[in-house]
Amino acid sequence: MKLEGIYTPLVTPFRGDGSFDLDALADLVERLVAAGVHGLISGGSTGENYAETVDER
Repeated sequence: MKLEGIYTPLVTPFRGDGSFDLDALADLVERLVAAGVHGLISGGSTGENYAETVDER
């Protein structure tokens, strides 16, 4: 496999009450793809995955 292009890690958007904001994540993904990003990286430390419980993931 040869990876080329722009791959960006995703952040995990939260609402003011601390709940996960799925709509904000969908908007972010759409904007990144529209901007020409070739791949998205989820589940890393940028996205708070390390700090979430299994149920939250």
